[in-house]
Amino acid sequence: MKIQRYVTLALLLALVAGSVSAYVLLSPRRTWDGVPNLIVDSRGNATIADGSGGTTRIRNAITAAASWNGAGTGTRINATVGSVAAFSLGDGTPMLNLRDPLGACTGGCLAATFTGYYTTRPNGTRRIYDADMVTNTANNLATLGEACSGSEYYAEGIMVHEVGHLLGLGHSGTGGATMFPSVSACNNAPASIEADDRAGINDLY
Repeated sequence: MKIQRYVTLALLLALVAGSVSAYVLLSPRRTWDGVPNLIVDSRGNATIADGSGGTTRIRNAITAAASWNGAGTGTRINATVGSVAAFSLGDGTPMLNLRDPLGACTGGCLAATFTGYYTTRPNGTRRIYDADMVTNTANNLATLGEACSGSEYYAEGIMVHEVGHLLGLGHSGTGGATMFPSVSACNNAPASIEADDRAGINDLY
């Protein structure tokens, strides 16, 4: 696929059995110099009926202690709700667009993160300077602020998974891990990282 080098397509619709294996880092290995601030799309998602279109709950899940900031390496991600009108890949401003203006996430894809924006530091390691996310609007989403219909997917877990890519993690083969590449409807377990995810983020940072 033409965009594979730059896009990590994540969280397929169907839940499939996972084999036991360790976490996976993006290749080449890369990290942020500091703590990135992700701008969460203030427009919300029209399928989410929790009062803010999911923006508040998504932001809270991304920065929660149950997520990457609680992995044991200090604060890894900040998030604010704001405008994504200036959405542009590689501009140094990480954004979560609750739409997909690039058409990168179709079919069984729930969300995608563009992870190809990094440079090489003088010591040879790679520094991430941008990572942006898009959401497939063909899928109905929900948050814990509303009842899940049985055919909806929880936005909190999806976006915590995508932030794992933003931070430098690939897809894990460990079933039940946040970075496992699929999730079932009405399953928000990926919003809380597991031992495999924690080990990966601790390896990176």
